[in-house]
Amino acid sequence: MKLATVGLAAAALIGATVVPLTIAAPASAASCSGSQVDSIPVKRSGKTYGTLKLYWNGSTGTNCARLDRVVDYGTKSGMILQLWACAKGTPSTAACHRSSIHDEDSGQFGQYAGPVSVKGKGKCIVVQAGVADKNHNWANYNSQKPFHCG
Repeated sequence: MKLATVGLAAAALIGATVVPLTIAAPASAASCSGSQVDSIPVKRSGKTYGTLKLYWNGSTGTNCARLDRVVDYGTKSGMILQLWACAKGTPSTAACHRSSIHDEDSGQFGQYAGPVSVKGKGKCIVVQAGVADKNHNWANYNSQKPFHCG
């Protein structure tokens, strides 16, 4: 404590400006709870633009998704992440999209989109994800049919 007091006093004596440190929120603040059940690369022409991570929390019955940027990491470019919950036996992605149970996140992000979550006990999910590079080329992932049925 003496060193901190001396440092502040010295700064005051020489007229230096003391700027308080800002502590960023932990990365876990943008995470999904539960267990990771899938990791899907989002590619364009064989190049990975992002990684879609899916989670299941059995205690809350919640599906969650996060899309991590790989291409042009740190550069804010378009990203979109959509997650639907639909009844088991739903025949197609289009039929699941008619469900009102969904969550999404989209915008210009440098690191990730999401997390997004839906209640999913006894339901399947459908996911759509997109990542743009700095030249506005998009890589997309669309689940072909409902999957990860809980």
